[in-house]
Amino acid sequence: MTYPEQPSADADEVRRLATTGELTQRFRDGSRDEQRRLRAGATEIVGPLVYERVTRPVERKRHHYQCAGKMQRLLPDCLERYHNDVDAVVDHLFAHADLPITTLEGWLTSRLLRATVDAHRVRRGQLGAPQKPRVPAWLADVLGRDPWLVDLAKAILEWVGADATAGSALWPLGALAERRAGITGGHTAGEAVVAAEVETVLAAMRRRLPWYEKYVERPLGRKQAQVWYPSNTTADTDPTPLPLVSRHERDESVLRELAGLSIEVMTTRINRGEDATTVVTEVLAEVFGGRPAGHDLENTPTDEGDLDQVADLIDDPVKLKRIVTATLELLGNLDRPSEQ
Repeated sequence: MTYPEQPSADADEVRRLATTGELTQRFRDGSRDEQRRLRAGATEIVGPLVYERVTRPVERKRHHYQCAGKMQRLLPDCLERYHNDVDAVVDHLFAHADLPITTLEGWLTSRLLRATVDAHRVRRGQLGAPQKPRVPAWLADVLGRDPWLVDLAKAILEWVGADATAGSALWPLGALAERRAGITGGHTAGEAVVAAEVETVLAAMRRRLPWYEKYVERPLGRKQAQVWYPSNTTADTDPTPLPLVSRHERDESVLRELAGLSIEVMTTRINRGEDATTVVTEVLAEVFGGRPAGHDLENTPTDEGDLDQVADLIDDPVKLKRIVTATLELLGNLDRPSEQ
């Protein structure tokens, strides 16, 4: 997503109508073509503002440093959330700009939170999910008041009402594993452990079946279906998956996830007082020095991907030293306040 450096005629028209207090009425009475042009101009104004004030802070908290670095680098799920927020603010603008607005950016900034939160609650309501997910006391008691399991229950209630999907899976196990690490401090539990814990929480929720059906099963059933690959083989063989992306793109996605997790682990250990150089060296060697199990099962022995190349770099002591130096510099920059 890119926006023109110079304001377009449609954006200038939106500003002019907002200044005179005519924007809401003009949009309401305009033809479909005029509404399309006004909406394009409003999106041009709102888009960068939403990214700077809403998307970027959220992505930093999620440790999505690539998404927080540049709008054009937003990952698919993050990009979808960004578009939803932009649409929400544009809708709010056309609904409420019925009085003269002197400074449009300032007016929009004061209403960003209200517009995006209200739209999020509406989307959750359309799925039948609670607008403000809360873990009831009875469920917390069944879970033994365990901090992580209670938080996982809240995460499940949040997920069933969210717009995003988890690809071919039902639950976003990778994101939940990261969330688990942040709460428990343990970074060794993988998706298999989290999947078992999800089933534990769901079993606890089913203790009150009407509640479970209303707040979990019903909204989950209204979510967009996860990706499914139909079988084009016999019943005795596994289905052949459709390759939607190249190996390079898959490897890049894995590397992004590993980089985010590495930075989180490094920051945690360094904040505990461990030597920064030692921490960076150990974490890089541990995370990138090996290859994820099964990552190359579909490739020929001579087919080398990005993960293999990164692992080779880590295995070279001279190159590893340069990588450690660059990583230490990056971690130092992350600690500095960004210039807006």
